[in-house]
Order: sequence, then C-alpha cells, then structure tokens
Amino acid sequence: MTTSLGLPHSGTEPRRSWADRFGMPRALLWGYVGLLIFMIGDGVEAGYLSPFMMDRGLSGEQVALMWTLYGVTVGIAAWLSGALSDLWGPRKVMWLGLGIWAALQVLLLAIAIPTMNFTLILFAFGLRGFGYPLFAYGFLVWIAAATPQRRLGTAVGWFWFAFTGGLPTLGALVAAGMIPLVGEYETLWFALILIILGGLLALLAVKERTGYHRLAPEGEHPVKTLLGSVSILWRNPRIGAGAIVRTINTAPQFGFLVFMPTFFTETIGFTLSEWLRLLTVMFAVNIVFNLIFGVVGDKVGWRTTVCWFGGIGSAVSILLLYYVPVAAGANYALALLVAGLYGATLAGYVPLSALMPSLAPQHKGQAMAALNLGAGASVMVGPAIAGIFLGPLGVQGVMIIFAGMYVFSAILVLFLKLPGETAERPETNGSPVGHLAAMAGGSVLGHPIMLRKPSPEDRVDAIFFDIGGTIYDDDCFAQALLTAVHELNPDVTDADFWAVYDAHRQYAKGSLRTTIAERFVGGRRTELDERARAHWEYPQSSLYSDVLPVLSALAQQYTLGIIANSRENVLDALERDGLRELFTVTTLADQVGAVKPDRRIFQHALLEAGIPADRTVYVGNRLDADIRPAQSLGMRAVWMLRGEAPPAPTERQLSEPDAVISSLTGLPLVLERFAGREPTPPSAVQVHAAAKTEAPR
Repeated sequence: MTTSLGLPHSGTEPRRSWADRFGMPRALLWGYVGLLIFMIGDGVEAGYLSPFMMDRGLSGEQVALMWTLYGVTVGIAAWLSGALSDLWGPRKVMWLGLGIWAALQVLLLAIAIPTMNFTLILFAFGLRGFGYPLFAYGFLVWIAAATPQRRLGTAVGWFWFAFTGGLPTLGALVAAGMIPLVGEYETLWFALILIILGGLLALLAVKERTGYHRLAPEGEHPVKTLLGSVSILWRNPRIGAGAIVRTINTAPQFGFLVFMPTFFTETIGFTLSEWLRLLTVMFAVNIVFNLIFGVVGDKVGWRTTVCWFGGIGSAVSILLLYYVPVAAGANYALALLVAGLYGATLAGYVPLSALMPSLAPQHKGQAMAALNLGAGASVMVGPAIAGIFLGPLGVQGVMIIFAGMYVFSAILVLFLKLPGETAERPETNGSPVGHLAAMAGGSVLGHPIMLRKPSPEDRVDAIFFDIGGTIYDDDCFAQALLTAVHELNPDVTDADFWAVYDAHRQYAKGSLRTTIAERFVGGRRTELDERARAHWEYPQSSLYSDVLPVLSALAQQYTLGIIANSRENVLDALERDGLRELFTVTTLADQVGAVKPDRRIFQHALLEAGIPADRTVYVGNRLDADIRPAQSLGMRAVWMLRGEAPPAPTERQLSEPDAVISSLTGLPLVLERFAGREPTPPSAVQVHAAAKTEAPR
C-alpha cells in the first residue's frame, strides 16, 4: 500500500538559543558556568600553596606528602564519581563533592593552617582531594547521560573547556590578582567563596532531570552497581581498552614534567621563566582545542578524531617537542610553536569522554568510572616510565617511548566500536544511518536508503518506541490472551476469538483487553489480564528482522527509549537479542504505575530523558494508546502499520499521525521529512564512479 509521510507543522519550530547554536546543551548551560567558577576556585592555590606552606614551617618532604595524599584521594574520587552516579545520580554526587570541598577547606583555613598542625593539615587537605573530582566529574557523567549522542562530543568539549579554563589557567590569574590586594592567606578564603558560588549555581540552576536519578538500571543491587564499575573493565573489553587509551592520553604529559624543565633550561638554554611561559602556552592552546576537537569529533567521528588528531597527532608533536629544540637550539619562537602544537593534539582525545559512555549505554556511570580511573592512573604511569627509563635511555629514549604509547593508543581506539557498529557497514557522508536498508536486508523499496549525518537543526534528539508491533510481533500478546480466554471459558473457539480480535484492530478504538473480556469472559478484565500476563513471553522468533540493524544505527545518532505497557520480562528478551544496551531510557507501565494511553507514562519517559517533547519522536502501532497521547504532549508520532494496527486503515486514520510507516527501514526517511528535507532527485545524486558505456544508437 502507499504510505503517507506527514510533515511537521511549520508553527512548531522551537527557538534555538545561542547555547544550542554552539553545541552546548541548553538545559545544562548553568552547569558549565558553575563548573568554570568552581574550577577557578580550585585552581587558585595551585601556583603558590607549596611555598606558602613552606614559608610557615613545613618541610619540603611534608609538603610532598601532603600533595601525594591529595593525589591519591583525587584518583579514588575520580573513579567514585562514575560509580556513585550510577548508584545515586550525578546531582547527589556533585552535592557530596561540594560539601566535602567546602567543609574541609574551612577546617584547613580556620584551624589547621593557623595552628600549623601538620596532622590536621594532612587530614583536611588530603581528604579535600575527594571534593573537586566528585563535583566536576559528576557533572561530566551528567553531561554524558543527558546529551543526545550525536552532540555529545561538542558537549564534553565544552566541559573540558570550562574545566581546564578554571584549573589551572584562570585560577592562577585570580591568585596573581588577589594576592597583592589581600594577601596569600585571605586569597585562599576567596577561593572558598568561588567554590561555593560555582557549586550552588550549577546545582540549583540546572533543572535537567536525568542527573536527579540513579543511572544504573532499576532494581540492580547497590553492591553489584559499585563492583560493576570495576568489573566493567573486563565484562566489556572495549571499556577496558578505552581506560588504557585514557591513561596514555595524559601519562606522557605528567611524565615529561619530571625532566623537561631541566632539559629546556640546562640542555637547550632557556631560562626558567621562558620554560614556564612555554608551559602556559601549551595549556592555553589546549583549552581552546578542547572545544574545537569536541566539535570536530561530532562532525568526523569520535574514533577518527581520537585516533588521528589525538594518538597520531600527539605522537608526532611530542617528538617535535624534543627534536625541534635540539636541532634549532634556543629558538624560542619555534619552541613556542611545538609546545602549542602538543597542547592542541593532546586535546584530540576529548571525544573519548563521549565515546566511553556510548559504549555502555545502560551503565554510563560505570563507563565514566573506568574513564576517570584511566585519568588517575596516568598521574602515576607517566612519572613511573620516566623514572625507570630516563637513566638508561635518556630524554630522547623516554620521548620515543611516549610517542610509541600514543601510536599504540591510536591503534587501540580503532577497536572501540559502538554497539551494533560493524566495520563492513557502509556510510554516506560520514553518517552511521546510511544504507540502513542494506543492513536490514532491503527496504520496502528493495534498495538502500541514503541519508546524511543529522544536525542540531533537525529538531529530533530522541526517538521512543513501543514494544508490541514495533520491536516484537504483537502475536506474542495475542496468543497469551487467547490462552487466557480458553482457561476462563473453554467454549470459546479460536475462530470466534480471532474474528473479534481483527474487528477490534480495524476499529482502532478502546482497550483490546476490555473488548475481549466483555465478549468472552463476562467482563472479568482483571482476571483475564492476570492470566494473559502469565503466558506473555517474547520468543526470539518474534523479533522483527528490521529492528536490530536499524536501531543499532540510530543509536549512534539519537537517544533511544522505550515507552510500553509490556511486562518487565521484555527486558530479558531485549538483553538476549542484543538490544537493551541501545536504549538509554526504558519506561514500562509496571515500573511507572501508569498504563498507556495515560499521558503520565510518556511524561515520565521525557523527564528521564531530559529532552523537550518537541524534540522527540514516538513510534507505535496504536492510534488510541500511542499516537494520540504522544501528540497531545507535543511529541511527533509515527504510526507503525503492523501488529495490532488496522490491516486496512481509513483515510481519516492515516491523517492523524505525523507519519506512517510499515517497516522501521522507513523511519530514517521520516526523520529526513521532519527535518524539512525532501528526497534527493536522481539527477542530484553523487556517485563514486560512473560506468563508461556507449549510448545506444
């Protein structure tokens, strides 16, 4: 039959803020601002706390011990930020981080420093190391959980822009400006004010709801959730490999800081001030490119960006950082150039923060815990390599080892493929959605659908699906209902049951269960329901053949979710069939306490996703239970003509949804129509090569 693909009404175009235009999630805007202020406060002490403590009587060894304990707690907290976000939700983790930082800073400034009690200083400063990672990386987990996948690279780019902009860059500038005005000790109190202001701004002004709730699946035991943040390293080998890539990312940076100051001052001949300015340029360039490579990652692909700009780029630039000064001598302009180049390529790893949670959509907190564990490990791995090899191999040998590590990370990242992604999957203009029909074994037209990469202007961030008739055959429930009817009234024939069932499908109004109960079991709807649910299963054979290839591709560009009246056993079926990890939001009637067509089940899913209704699409096969309630909330609704859908819908019925499809392979074309794009004329299609044939005469 001919399907009708509806277009969105022109009056529904949402206004786009400047944050949307620059790729920053609008709902998290104040979180980024708060993070920047928080990290400025955290970075105030970085440049002068050690001499400040030594001037007040601490020895160099005591200061080193203080920073060592601080580093250990920072590493532990970085891992905990992801694990606890799975358990409690990112917002609670951020509150914990803010509370720890503020309380222990007050203890440090009000009691420990005035009395110079080293034990108390060690306790307050060391344990305060739990503060900033829980707050900052908790927000990073929030970003990963709430941002549509196709814009996640830019979103995490903004995170690292704010993070590194505050620590150490702007923090050091604030300290340089405040110390001459109020003094060193008072400047530390000012840092506390910045921490509190930034923390409260982020936590009170951000209303996005994803971060308010635990990220782990409902019902998962807390101990299993916490242990899972470690076991995911081998349960999901791609996550383990990603943690190694993250370790390699900054290990050389921490490693060469052990010997490069001496190399540049004593071997090359720069002054200490010149070396420090080199370092400043390196990190300043890194800040800018953190944002740039976040955007680039969304455009050309996360793996591509990390591999070539991060891995290969850093391998080349770290060698140049050594060989250019050796060859050119104390040529400061060239040294600045290669220092800036290294800072830029180091930012090529930014999309890794988007890639990691996308490798485990059901356990984003655990994936981020593994990522942050790699970050913590780099602090130890880099200096350890320098310590082991600097003596026998010298600076040149260590730098070559670091370059080799970067090349290894570039190779490793090629294996970090997203769920459902295959190396053989053809693409069109970089789009993981291209050639969907080829992946599914052909579309309703019998040939591949060609799509370009979606953009923010497409006005779709999330796609929700019903289960029956969309993912699994509705016959699963129909057979369970038939069995329940036979149990309650053995006199009912199969022919009578199917006659009423088909009539209800075509009528497309009211509850099927109520209709069956009234016709065959004396209106005992509740009892019929209970018996039917006992037989309601989802065998593997009931999965539609177009589901896995289409959803696997769409999951790489959109947030996917489920809104269904199905039993919770459907989660086991989705796990068995390799689908569960594709869905970020799973909303079932039993979990919510509302049954479609009740709008509350749809509202619950939208709240969990943290995405406005006008940027979502719902796909279902019932006009009354799916299409109408979704549209009443501002979602665009796509009617799937299979399962309980009418076998021969009327013109009036076809006019209700925003679009109509008979196979999921048609959904990408619907998304094109929603974006206001019509199919490309044959004459405008670009082909890689045209066959050279002589025209017939």
